[in-house]
Amino acid sequence: MENQYTPLFNEAIRVERNIAAFYALCATHFKDDQLFWQMLSEEEEHHAKVLESGLELLLEQNLFPGAILDLDTNELKATNDKLEEKIAECKEKMPGKKEAYTYALELEQASLEFFFQQTTSDKSDEKATKIFDNLVGFDKDHAQRIQDLIDTTNFD
Repeated sequence: MENQYTPLFNEAIRVERNIAAFYALCATHFKDDQLFWQMLSEEEEHHAKVLESGLELLLEQNLFPGAILDLDTNELKATNDKLEEKIAECKEKMPGKKEAYTYALELEQASLEFFFQQTTSDKSDEKATKIFDNLVGFDKDHAQRIQDLIDTTNFD
């Protein structure tokens, strides 16, 4: 089903896949934390698949919070363009661990997933809440997990 919100969700799916790609690069470059980054990459890819498979149902049943539907598709496109540029840079020359990990934290704090977590806490529809819990990786908080990794990593 194609409607006015499909381009928005296609960009949201692209955001998830781009973040997954960045985490996969981290897994390749930072062997000490390879499993951590692989897991996050897989979870981001899962979020993209949930968005893809649930898009039609969620739109038909109007289960997305209005605030999400008000997002600007052009802003998401710009976010994706920046992400893809950063990924290309990292493929050429990966920054140091501290810079890469800090960037990952910034990604999570700014990502659509983070926005979903903020908006769904106000969503009263139980069915929608369950769907969004699945969408954000069964309520896993990537930003906190990355912050915990930063806090326990020796960057010297």
